Amino acid sequence: MFARLSRGWSMAKASFAVLKQYPKLAILPAMSGAIFLVIIGAILATLMPQLGGTGSIWRHLGNAKSQSFLFYVAAFGIFYMMTAVMIFFNVALIQCALRAHAGERPSIRAGLASAVGLLPQILGWALVTTTVGIILNMITDALQNYLGFLGNFLGGLLEVSWAVVTYFVVPVLVIEKVGPVTAVKRSTAILRAKWGESLAGEARIGLIGGLFFILSALVFFGGMALVLSKGAAAVAGLGVLLMAIGVFSAIGTFVIVQTLSSIFQAGVYLYATTGQVPASLDPTLVESAFKPKSAK
Repeated sequence: MFARLSRGWSMAKASFAVLKQYPKLAILPAMSGAIFLVIIGAILATLMPQLGGTGSIWRHLGNAKSQSFLFYVAAFGIFYMMTAVMIFFNVALIQCALRAHAGERPSIRAGLASAVGLLPQILGWALVTTTVGIILNMITDALQNYLGFLGNFLGGLLEVSWAVVTYFVVPVLVIEKVGPVTAVKRSTAILRAKWGESLAGEARIGLIGGLFFILSALVFFGGMALVLSKGAAAVAGLGVLLMAIGVFSAIGTFVIVQTLSSIFQAGVYLYATTGQVPASLDPTLVESAFKPKSAK
């Protein structure tokens, strides 16, 4: 266990070396997160009953006959929009990471321009992944209703399997500029030919990020406990400060984890398709990113 954590930390440090050299790469996940917050804020503002007027969604959903249909259409549109934003900035980040691995200085403007040039592929992939995500969620709910915990577990396996086979879709979109269906096939082929089933390297970055998220949550809820304790004003002020630290720490962790994940993803894609490990990453760390299939 400790050896795996050590390798995971080493792998994260290898990707962090690229991020340390080009810290501006973190701008792209930060921009994506900021747009997410704007979209969520706009949705919450729209749903506030006190807004009233013709712009209130509650007035349009008041009719029981149309409520379900409009709700699902609106929900799909929101999920699609947020997914497209996430993929757009992820494409830009992968483009920048590939330049960094090639020994070139990445450009945020060039990354965004590349993403704009791939808008048809991005929108197509967003439609596919949003649709599949909703279908998988419906299947998980149905399995959970019939099988309880086992159904939830099986649904989770389906979601993980989808995440695995689509792991290289974004790099494929960036480099090969193909459609979403072909990108999924290429991603699956790369996994079958080079790696295996277990995304151990990605899991290690996620584990490290998860630990920092837990610390952020502890700080946040510790501050909330102080605020709710109805103590002195200084105690309440400290609680508010801790809550703010927890929130910003969680946001910072999300940005860094997303950046590190994309940097490493771009590196293992290059290794998987060319057989050569980028000089920016340790070959032993890249080669251990996935557990190889055992020979039959």
